[in-house]
Amino acid sequence: MNSISPSLELKIGEKNGSLHLNLEPIHALIRADRLHLTNILHNLVDNGVKYSKGAPDITVQLQKVGDDLLLRVKDQGIGIAKEHQKHIFSKFYRVPTGNVHNVKGFGLGLFYVKTICKEHHWKLRLESEPGKGTTIEIRIPSQS
Repeated sequence: MNSISPSLELKIGEKNGSLHLNLEPIHALIRADRLHLTNILHNLVDNGVKYSKGAPDITVQLQKVGDDLLLRVKDQGIGIAKEHQKHIFSKFYRVPTGNVHNVKGFGLGLFYVKTICKEHHWKLRLESEPGKGTTIEIRIPSQS
């Protein structure tokens, strides 16, 4: 995680935002494709930047929960209404925001996250509330 934080910080710094890393000192092996795991983190942080009204405030947390690792990316952005949450990981789906946000994209980012998590047998969970932000959690079985 620390090896990719400079590029994440740069992306957030361009918008005068803050990145908080809360990484427990965990000695665990994650069996994953490094490129895909890095892409997931970049995608989730990028969404936090794109969907923040002001300066983005994003927290990336890694903690041990039982035998698993929990990776959590939390933003203080515009959030996602309940009626859109069930579709948010679908291919090409984008929350209709009208002209509120001029965010470019194809609706593939969270679909990619879901696909990679599924292929790795990781559990993916979304929590979001309009006006309060979004938290995405990925539960990763530990490989000790």
